[in-house]
Amino acid sequence: MTYSTPTIPGRLRSRLASPTGTLLLGLAAVVLLLLLPGGWTVAIKGLAHEVLRPGQLAALALREHAERVTTAVKSHFQSAAELAELEEELGRLREENRRLDGALTAASAASEPPDDASEPLLGVRVIPARVLGHQARVFLAQVGLLDVGSTSGVRPESFVVEMPPLVDRGEDCGVESGQWVASGGCVWGKVVEVGRRTSTVRPITEPGYRDLVTLTGPDGKGRGPQGILEGTGEPLARVRLVAVTEPVAVGDLVWTASGKGLLPKPLLCGRVVRVELASGATHWGIWIEPTVNSADVEHAVVLQAEVVESGKPKAESGAGKHKQTEPRS
Repeated sequence: MTYSTPTIPGRLRSRLASPTGTLLLGLAAVVLLLLLPGGWTVAIKGLAHEVLRPGQLAALALREHAERVTTAVKSHFQSAAELAELEEELGRLREENRRLDGALTAASAASEPPDDASEPLLGVRVIPARVLGHQARVFLAQVGLLDVGSTSGVRPESFVVEMPPLVDRGEDCGVESGQWVASGGCVWGKVVEVGRRTSTVRPITEPGYRDLVTLTGPDGKGRGPQGILEGTGEPLARVRLVAVTEPVAVGDLVWTASGKGLLPKPLLCGRVVRVELASGATHWGIWIEPTVNSADVEHAVVLQAEVVESGKPKAESGAGKHKQTEPRS
């Protein structure tokens, strides 16, 4: 077998390619630069600067461009956040305006004269009431004042987990079953049981609640389709019997329609949050979010119908047998 002897240039390249050779070459270059005259090093530095200058300029331009892009992105996100906050505030203000308009309607229903010369046949008397909390209801049950539901066999020990909403107005104020209960000018529910001094309220989300309602656009203007509002026992109520030929969209408002001739303006019930159409169905599946949250209600009003005679309202039926009780402070 024949072995070839590496040449001198080959051995040199092999040594320089090793880490040790590279380090020695770098040290030699440094020593050489230190030993060169000053004029030579200046020239070498100038040459190196000219060679590296395009890369430095490109890096500087890239850095400035990145800073501009970063600034633009930050500005965009800040503008989007501000826009979202403004839209949320606008929605809140619109909702508050609707609540205030409803409150004005409920408060002035019995006192505002009609625009024309004719006197209305019916009016509404507003009965202020407080919502009784858990402790208050337990106390009333203990002292024997809670007679709401007694005809149905309801006893104090029956209230185990959830007690129905209760207000501190009853027969002594002329409250009757079926009357609307409003909070903030919007529908909360209806009276279902009346005791001597308290009444049980069924919110619009609870099973058994039914009422005729009208849908409108998000601005509350115009007149849309009518349907039946039903409680489901869930956080959302449902509107049934609205044909698929009628225009319905998320964000539409739901108003009372059964108070025509009684209220000068309908009361707001809630807002459409889900619309579904089952295969082959002839009616929309519409779910609404109530405007009034039962957990937040502290004060409410019971709306009682009255017959108006000679410009002065006169309470109908059993309501006329009771003198209105002013709210306790």
